[in-house]
Parts: sequence; C-alpha cells; structure tokens
Amino acid sequence: MISTDKRPVQLVEFTAMHGVQYSVTLGYLKATSVADPALDNACDFRISVREQSGGEQATTELLDSWDEPFVVALTVFFWNRAQSLELARQVKERWPNCRVVVGGNDVSHQQEALFAEAPWVDVLVHGEGELRFRDLLHCFLAEGDLAAVPGISYWGADGNLVTNPDADRITDLEQIVSPILTPVYSDEEITGSSMIVYETNRGCPYRCAFCYWGGATNSKVRQFDLDRIFAELDRLIRLMPTDATLFIADANFGILARDRQIAEHIVELSKRYDKRLIVSTNWAKNSNERIVEIASMLHAADLTGAITLSAQSFDAEVLKIANRSNIRTDHYRRLLTRFRELDVPTYTDLIWGLPGETYDSYLNGVEEVLSAGGSPVIYPLLLLNNTEYSRESFKDEHALKTRWMPGDVTNPELVADVVVAHEAMTPEDWVKGMEFRVAMTLFQKILLRCALRVIHATTGVRMVELCARLQSFLLDDCPDPFLRAVARNIAVAYREPAELDMPLLKTVIGDQIIVPEEVHFQALLCRSVSTERATAKLLNAAVDHLCAWLADSGFEVDRVLVDGALSLDIAATTIMRASLRGELEEAEFAVPKQGWNLLVASGDVPSSLDTSGQGNTVRGTVWAPPRWVHYPVSVYALSIWHGTGRPLHDLQFALRDTQIALPDRLPALAG
Repeated sequence: MISTDKRPVQLVEFTAMHGVQYSVTLGYLKATSVADPALDNACDFRISVREQSGGEQATTELLDSWDEPFVVALTVFFWNRAQSLELARQVKERWPNCRVVVGGNDVSHQQEALFAEAPWVDVLVHGEGELRFRDLLHCFLAEGDLAAVPGISYWGADGNLVTNPDADRITDLEQIVSPILTPVYSDEEITGSSMIVYETNRGCPYRCAFCYWGGATNSKVRQFDLDRIFAELDRLIRLMPTDATLFIADANFGILARDRQIAEHIVELSKRYDKRLIVSTNWAKNSNERIVEIASMLHAADLTGAITLSAQSFDAEVLKIANRSNIRTDHYRRLLTRFRELDVPTYTDLIWGLPGETYDSYLNGVEEVLSAGGSPVIYPLLLLNNTEYSRESFKDEHALKTRWMPGDVTNPELVADVVVAHEAMTPEDWVKGMEFRVAMTLFQKILLRCALRVIHATTGVRMVELCARLQSFLLDDCPDPFLRAVARNIAVAYREPAELDMPLLKTVIGDQIIVPEEVHFQALLCRSVSTERATAKLLNAAVDHLCAWLADSGFEVDRVLVDGALSLDIAATTIMRASLRGELEEAEFAVPKQGWNLLVASGDVPSSLDTSGQGNTVRGTVWAPPRWVHYPVSVYALSIWHGTGRPLHDLQFALRDTQIALPDRLPALAG
C-alpha cells in the first residue's frame, strides 16, 4: 500500500495514436527511478498517456484528477508540443510550487526558444533522460543545487537561463531499467494498448540531414542485452491483444546480425501464444539480404504488412545534400524484385520538398518506384529541431522557406514547420506536388492500378504522366461534381489551411472518418466506390479520357487489353464497399492472358493463382472476406495510402473451373 506521505510525480505523454496506453519513454523514466530505493520510498510515480485528439477536455480531466503534484514531467514531440506546454502552464498556474520538467527530441538543445515560449517550465532535460531525471528528483527532494546535474537547462536564482555541461551518452543500456520486467505497467495496461513501442538498441550511424535520430547524434549503435529482450518480448506478446502493433523503434532494424534471432523469437512467441500481431519497424537504410530474410520470415508468419524501402529521393544531388550519398539506391530494383518474388509487399518512403529536389526530379523518383512495381508513400518535408536542415546557415544557403502549418492539412492537430519552397522548388511547385500524391495514390494504388499498368507497359508512357493526366481529369472532366469539388479543395487547403472545406468532405464521407488523416483521399475514395454503378461510370470515363489523350499524342492503345484490366479494377472495389456499406458482394472479371501475365509480373495481382487452364482469357470472380463487413473503411483506406493494404491481394479469387482462395487475413494497419 502506498504511503500517503509519498510525493506525487506525474509523468505525461500526449499521443497522436488511437488506443495507446503504453509509453516506452515514461516507462523508462518510472522504472529507472523506482529502482532507486530512496526515490521509491519518497515518490509516488503515476503515468498518464492521453490521446492528443482529446484537446482541452483531456487536459482538464487530467488536472482535475490530480492532487497537488511534486513534479510533472512531459515528453515533448513536435506533434504534442503545444498541448504539452499548455498543460505545463496550467499546472504552474494551479500549483506554483510544482516543478515542471520537459524533455524529448523537439525541445532538447532548444533552451532559448523553449524558455521564451514557455517560461513556466522549470527544467529542460537534454538528450537521454532516464538517468538525468533520476538525478533531478534527488536534487528536488534534497532542495539541492541544480548546477550539479549535467545535461539540463533551468532558471537560475538570478532569473537568468542556465545550461549545464552536456551529460555523457548512456553507453551501458542496462542502466536503464526495463518497464516491462518490473511492475511499471500492469497486465491490463499492456493488454489494453493498441500499440507497444519497443527498443532493442539505440543509435544511428547515418547522418541524414533531415533527421534528428542520426543527423543530430551520429551515434554508435548501443544494444540492450539479448536475454532481456527475449524476456520482455515474452511478456509483451503473451499480453498484447490480437491485431495490436508491436513497433520496434530501432533506427535500423536488420542492421545487426542478432536482429534475425530477435525476429525468430517474435515468430516463435506468436505461435506459442497464438497471437497475430502487426510487427512494424524502421528497416535498415541500406537494405540487404538479411532484411529480405527477416521480412520474409515475419510475413510468412502473418506478422507484418508492407516492408519499408527507405529512399526519400532518387536524385543524386538531393541525396548528397541530405548526407545520404552513402545509402545505396543502385540495388533498389533488385530488392523490390526479391520481395515481389516472395510475395512480400513493400512501400517506398519519399519526401517531397528536400533541398535540391525539383518538381521534375520528384516525378522521376515516383516513376522509379511505380515502374518497378513499388508503392510510393510521399510525405512533406518537416523541419525538425536539431537537424542540419534547421540550421540558419543551411536554410540561407538553400533558400528554405517554411510555414507553421499541418503537414497534413486535414489533421490540424499535427502542426509542424513545413518546407514549402527552396531554391529548386517554388511554393506553387510544392502545392502541385502535394496534389499529385493524392491523385497518384487514388488511381494507381486502387482505382485503376491494372489499367494503368497495361497502358504503361504497352505504350511506354510514364506512369507519372498517366497519373498527372488523371489528376487533370479529376479536377476538370470528372462526371461527379462532388469529386471535382473535393479534388479542387486540396490545392486550396495547402495554399491556405484555413480554407480546408471539412463540411464538404464530411458530406462526401459522412461519419466514416475514424482516423483523421488524408481525409481528402478518404473522401475521394469512398465517393468513388459508393456503388458498383458509380464506380464503373467513373472509371470508364477516366480510361476514355486517358485513351483519347494518348491517341491525340500519337500512341496506339490496345483497348481490349486495357478494358480487360479495367474489369479487374472495377471488381477490386468490392472490398471497399464491404467496409463502406457493410455488405458483401462479388464481381466478375475477364482479362486477356497477355494482360494477366503482365499484371502478375509487375506484382499487381497474386502470383499464386493457377491460370494454366484459362485459355486466352483469365475469367473469375472476386469477393471480400466476411470480416471486411466490420472492418473500418477509414482504416483500410489509409492502409492502402501507406502501401500496406493491397485490395487485389486482400480479396478472395475464384477462377473459372478453379477454386483458389487467398489467405483470409487483414493487412497491417496504417501508422
């Protein structure tokens, strides 16, 4: 039983993720502190993880649930900075004697800006906080001199800001006590969390100029003990709910030989406890055969969705500016081919707005991914604190212009410093690139994936040119006025976020928005697949538009092949309607064998289907597995956006005279 004379220490994190109750950061702080008998006897540590979407109500409920705290500590990221500092302000307003401590990569080494923005903060901890926080608590309890604690900034007795010398990096990670092998989190808290963030090592040997992880620290990889990892994973996997995400938050999982052992252990534990989890991670930047083996192992065990191929750009000069010239791109197609042969889905991260990137080189990079059969996932460039890109000299050299705005205009809570122009990219280029990614994702990843592949392969016209033409169709020639209105609002909102027309989007998508991310895309997709008739009308009009443009440009289009591929595209939308309308339906398709073989070779349709008895045309039926009736369309739409959901691989197929059903499994959820 907790003694009433213990001093309350409140540890707080606002998370952008739905259903998360577990914070690895706060767990480390508490576990390392309570392992010290003096602190365990003196303090009552409480962890509070709150969803950021709770807004002011979450802050008020949190404050009203506390007695006067001795210390409130908050972990700060760019996405929760405003909310965290507002909570800190209200804490100080209610309880002036409470010590407010903040840390995290958004505020580390940003003492001048942080204390100017939030003068009510008492102490800022730089870098790794576990040992510093423990030392701080001892100092607070003894009313000692903060000058004795390295790696912090604070208000001095004379009212001036004081920054102590840096603390040494933690070389022996066993000094950080496990929050999993100690009673920091109850079984119920782990079972109730939709995601567990987990580390097997710390550090990154790369120096990417846009990344705080390696760019700011360039640190040697330090490893947690393997026996500890095995024991922690045993408890986590035993308790985690089915379909929860285990996010391995290493900077480069697969970079170490022992990572294969860790993956093997995850597979074995999942079988032992009969758990289907979603294992997600940051794969090693220089993907290698070990990555292929590990990813294939996890995929075969139904424990992962798509595998990340981290490119960011394919332009040599852009990569040089970003300090990524040591991250090879020459074997990208080889890796993609290997994964496709193993039927392991991949997606390729690209960043739009990197210094040196033009609109044309950006499209060239997208084309590199699409023509190789990959799935590009495009993010805007956010200017993160403590990165090389954020230095004033770098910003001046490359004429970087930023805007404080949501990186995704449809999610106004995730505000950041977004790069909207530089010497090679105008503000209009940036808006055009943000528009393009929506149209490309909508048409290439789902609505016209097969038809686009056939047109590209038979005419030689680049996929990005086809997608750009479809973007024009969507804006000006689409027969559905709602789709035109939504498409036009994308550019309007990225030029001026206040002009986001959320009432229009909600008119289109209704109450289907579960995850408030890329809502323009969600609305366009849901409207496009609302009925089979509406889908057929829209997609036939889009293909007619493309073919007319190609004919005017002097290209011959094989409409038999294209229309066959289109029949499969239209059939594939049944999986979306199952989620959207809660009704299962089936659809027929007929694809010329030549087109079908092309789609198989590109990885667009499953290679496991036996078409040997199909003659010159592959005919069949598709339908969604029954669980799709209950699967949120918003979540599935975003899994498609992030390259994990693949409708043509998630459907069940029956070919003429051949009954072959694909595995009835859910794709990994979007992050």
